[in-house]
Formats: sequence, structure tokens, C-alpha cells
Amino acid sequence: MTQAAERRARHRLLFAALAAVVLLALSGCFPATSLPRTEPSGVAHPISVAPLAPLVVPRVLAFCPLLDAVHYSGYPLVIDKVYICRGDEERATDGVSTYGPWEVAYRIDHPDALLAAYRAPDALKAPKVCGHFPSDPLTIWVRHDGATKAYYAPVDACGNPSDAATSAYENAKRTLLVEVDRGAPPSKKDAAG
Repeated sequence: MTQAAERRARHRLLFAALAAVVLLALSGCFPATSLPRTEPSGVAHPISVAPLAPLVVPRVLAFCPLLDAVHYSGYPLVIDKVYICRGDEERATDGVSTYGPWEVAYRIDHPDALLAAYRAPDALKAPKVCGHFPSDPLTIWVRHDGATKAYYAPVDACGNPSDAATSAYENAKRTLLVEVDRGAPPSKKDAAG
């Protein structure tokens, strides 16, 4: 056999081996352990997108309407107002004229840090089992150009608000707009605002 014939034979053998490897790869005959696995898969979703203590007082709903909360990606334009509303605020109570819990609406005075924290992406799903206990989504309401939208805090791998978003939510400087004692009998309800 000549050198040229040997070279062609080697090339054919190499081509046949390469074709066999490609064919096996496409047919899925390789063991699963040899294929790379990407875990976790997908983006985590919040356990809940509605506040755990529902909002029912019309004066509070005027600032924080009942909307499905979504992830905040940020506005290219200036934000008009940012609100936080809660249906479970605690106050000192005397049990005679005040009862609680209070439903409240706050305006966030300087929302830049809060909005920056909420702009973070949701984490990837956890590769481990997470406890799915009720978790408040720490909803904020953003008013821009005459429209209000509700946004939940970015979540960790288990669907709970991230530590950074929780910290920004808790530390946001607030101005009280409305406060209603939800536990008071109807004849004693006191609304401030």
C-alpha cells in the first residue's frame, strides 16, 4: 500500500469514527452522567404576589389598588410616587378606644435605594427542597405618568423576598398618609390622614 493510500484509509477511518460519535451523541446513547447538567433550572417565583394581610380600606386602596404584583424592571422616566401599604401594622393599643391591627398607606420619601433593590433579578430556583411557608411579597406600588403598578420584592432561590430587598423595604423612609384601626368596632373606627 502506498503512502497516499494509507493516508486516505486513515482519513476514512477517522471520518467514520467521528461520524459514529456524532451519531451516538445525537441519538442520546451517551450515559446521562457524561452530559453536563444545569441545576437549578429556571427562575424562582414568589410564593405569593398578594400581601398576606389583604387591603380592604378604600382610603388605603386609593394609594395601593388591588393589582397583580409583577417583577420590577425599572422605568426609564421619572417616577411620580412610590407607596407601601400594609394591612397588619402594629401600634400600641389600649383595648378601649384603639384595637389594631392598623391598615396603613405610606408614601416613600426617597425611593431610589428601594427601587434599586427591587430592580435586582429573581434568583434561580433552588436545587434543594424549600419550605413553602407563607411569605409576604413586600409589595410596593409605583405611580408613573398617571398609572399605578404593583411590584413584588425580588425573590431568593426559594421564592422568598431577597435579603437586600427586605432590608431596603424595611429601611425606606416613609410618610404616613392613611391609618385605619381595622380591629375597632365600626362605631369606633378612627381614620387619620
